[in-house]
Amino acid sequence: MNQQKKNTIVVVGAGIAGLSAALRLSNSGHDVVVFEQNWMVGGCAGTYLRKHHKYESGATTLVGLEDYMPLGMIVRETGLNIQPVRLQIPMQIHFPGKEVLTRHESLEPWIEEAESFFKCKQAGFWKEAYGLADTVWRASTKYLDFPPANLKEALGSAMKFKPAEWQVLQKAFVSTRRWMQKSNLPLQGPFMDFVNAQLLITAQNDAENTNAAFGAAALAYPLFPNYYLPGGVGKLSEAMADLAMKRGVQFYLRTPIQSIRKASKGYVVQAEGHSIHAQQVVSAIPVNNLIELLGERPKGIRDVRTEDQLWSAFQTSFSVKQSLPFPALHHQIHLERPIPSLTGNTLFVSFSHPDDRERSPEGNLVVSVSTHINLPSEWNPDKKAEVESDILQVLRDRGFLNAQPDYVHSAALGSWQKWTGRAFGAVGGYPQIKGLLPWKMNTAYSGWPGLWLAGDTVYPGQGIPGAALSGWIAGKRCLK
Repeated sequence: MNQQKKNTIVVVGAGIAGLSAALRLSNSGHDVVVFEQNWMVGGCAGTYLRKHHKYESGATTLVGLEDYMPLGMIVRETGLNIQPVRLQIPMQIHFPGKEVLTRHESLEPWIEEAESFFKCKQAGFWKEAYGLADTVWRASTKYLDFPPANLKEALGSAMKFKPAEWQVLQKAFVSTRRWMQKSNLPLQGPFMDFVNAQLLITAQNDAENTNAAFGAAALAYPLFPNYYLPGGVGKLSEAMADLAMKRGVQFYLRTPIQSIRKASKGYVVQAEGHSIHAQQVVSAIPVNNLIELLGERPKGIRDVRTEDQLWSAFQTSFSVKQSLPFPALHHQIHLERPIPSLTGNTLFVSFSHPDDRERSPEGNLVVSVSTHINLPSEWNPDKKAEVESDILQVLRDRGFLNAQPDYVHSAALGSWQKWTGRAFGAVGGYPQIKGLLPWKMNTAYSGWPGLWLAGDTVYPGQGIPGAALSGWIAGKRCLK
């Protein structure tokens, strides 16, 4: 080992959070080692090759690349090289009667579209949502010690708060449903169905259980620039890993961690074929998995969920020789009733860009369709083929599938457990729940010296930007 190195830092997991932490720690004078149980980086935001086409392992959308947003901050501070394509239409929503609602990026066209579609006044609500979301985005990269680990940090942050930021904090005490009620919006019918379905994509819960601060950011994300990455969302993970390696970070793929134990001045990290004494550890895996590796629960892990509080997912992927059926790449389909054996009554559909030859050399469209599975242990794997067939039939009936698809394959609970190693086969991060106030959320601080938390089961929560920000915060705290 190079004696000039200050110490060894182990990062557990090479998803977006782990890669972000590794980048923050690179070129710091420390030995940084990343362990990943899968054969590729990216976790729930990776892209894999199968039958000459590239498919997404989970996430398909990308936002947060502006300079004041988490990914934009990381790109700016590291020189990360990615080539995103800005989408003109972030998303379209398809209702049971085949009515189509377009989520415009610009605020005024969206308000006009929403008021015309739902037949009610909404301008005040969406302007407030956009303002709250913008404040959340800006504050996320401004307060990298939030949530605070101690009283000194809390007072330091509070002294810097601006009036708009206090307004966001106040919204954390109010449900999105209550906020809608105060805005005189309908609490049942198509608009409420729309809101709950939109929240399910990002907050993983409904308006009653999602606080208004998070709900504003979740509902308004299509009003900010959305992007497509040629080659797939996994190109972001690959670029982060490549840059980290160039800056001295060492990666071990297909090397799951077996245990993490306290030791003199740090931790002994035991992996397959490796035993490393690390002065600090960044855990970028779900806290449920971390507790199992530690053999006990550190006091700083405040929020631990059980299986009945989590979602798994069913995903069907295929390539097809047809033109893009609608002007957007991303779509949400509302169903009259859930597909048998599944819980969610919506499907989220993502198409590859028609010009993306990296994902499909033959010029096919590569399609990803996902929906939710509740109570993962009750999932019956024998229903997989039946559910896949039902999903394809919905796509045909709703005008999404106009030709015979090539090489259809689907993933459910077992696939997620094998692919990501996540407890219960859960995807999408911890859902928002009623009463989860900021000081009750997990933070980067585990409660054990030198053991830091990152990923989508800790603040700032779900989504690629949130996971990236959590890793950046954990890396910053390592160095601090």
